[in-house]
Amino acid sequence: MSTRITSSSPSAPALLREARSVCTRSLAVAAISVPVFGAAIGTVPALTGLALFAGLLFAVERGVTAHHPHPRLGIANRITLVRAAIACLIAARAIEPAPLGAPERWLFAAIAAAALMLDGADGWAARRQGLASAFGARFDLEVDAFAILVLSITVVKAHAVPFWVLAIGSMRYLYLTATLAVPLLRRPLPPRRVADGRRKTIAVVQSIGLTIALVPATLPGLAAFGCAAALGLLAYSFAADIVILLSTRPHR
Repeated sequence: MSTRITSSSPSAPALLREARSVCTRSLAVAAISVPVFGAAIGTVPALTGLALFAGLLFAVERGVTAHHPHPRLGIANRITLVRAAIACLIAARAIEPAPLGAPERWLFAAIAAAALMLDGADGWAARRQGLASAFGARFDLEVDAFAILVLSITVVKAHAVPFWVLAIGSMRYLYLTATLAVPLLRRPLPPRRVADGRRKTIAVVQSIGLTIALVPATLPGLAAFGCAAALGLLAYSFAADIVILLSTRPHR
């Protein structure tokens, strides 16, 4: 599954200034928050999360100015940045060797739930402002994939679900790897309302399943069942998209 991004016109000095301003302020807010999150999850993970977020902001600034086709950044991309910051924070703790305690599990489940609620707001905001674009859709998709990957790792780290749950977070990246060997998979999917809704719904189901599994009060059997159902739906979704690509003739 791929989303084609087109380059914007060079008349984007205002967009460049706005992107730099947003990225700078976002990094400043994240830096100010380090002591708060450091007290909750440790100073090293908090600083690691800040470093991850700084790298992401650098990539976003370059991508926006090169590919965003509108003269404004828009609220939607700002919302997606907030979700990306949450994912970076969880990722930083997920790669920390120290065990994950119940208070941290409650914290990450809460902020993951907040990010999930924001996920439905960015697309609406982009359409409302008339700033929807392939870049914004791709940015949203990659943040979703990264967040699901780090949630999968965190669920395993918490010993909530066995290692097979990593298949949920890694499937997007396995698909991207497969595109290197199978050129057909690099083609963009044709716009179909039902298929688009199916992908978004299943992505939400994955996030919900992983977030519930992360909650310390969730029974292990229920956590495993929810994640298994999410994995099954995800496998079905990828298979359905491959069938669509196989049945669709490329445009000449």
